[in-house]
Amino acid sequence: TRPMTVWHVPAGMPDGESPHERAQQVLANAETCTLATVSPDGRPEAATVRFVADDTLDVYITTESTYRKYHNMTQNPSVALVVDGRYNLQLEGTASEIHDRTVDWFKRQYTETYGQSEYLTDDDSVFFRVTTDWARLLVDGSFPPAFEMVIGDGEADPHGST
Repeated sequence: TRPMTVWHVPAGMPDGESPHERAQQVLANAETCTLATVSPDGRPEAATVRFVADDTLDVYITTESTYRKYHNMTQNPSVALVVDGRYNLQLEGTASEIHDRTVDWFKRQYTETYGQSEYLTDDDSVFFRVTTDWARLLVDGSFPPAFEMVIGDGEADPHGST
């Protein structure tokens, strides 16, 4: 494995701004993210999706029940997301279908951000929350890359490698 540098306050970042606040800014300023899922037979899939996020860095998306990502998430809820912005934000977590008041909240947030969408009203639309259990910011992409941990262990990714 290649070395990984973890900075707690990287050069060029405002003092006093926490990694969590920087991650929230990336999420607030991005219009899309890349969602990676895995099919039951182990085939990866990545899709660009619109999203909204809450203050805990959980991410909410909608998809159609006829799409591969829906079937993948219902069979294997472990997912990864990448959000590009001033810093690259990597998130990992567990996808779960949401209902009722949480869907109502998601629809309001989505509409405020993106406007009306048929994804919000289509009969095949399904709504998910990705509960984030690991997150890091790529703050310097030179070699070796510099990361700032947001959620999780700062010495390694959750799978034991960088």
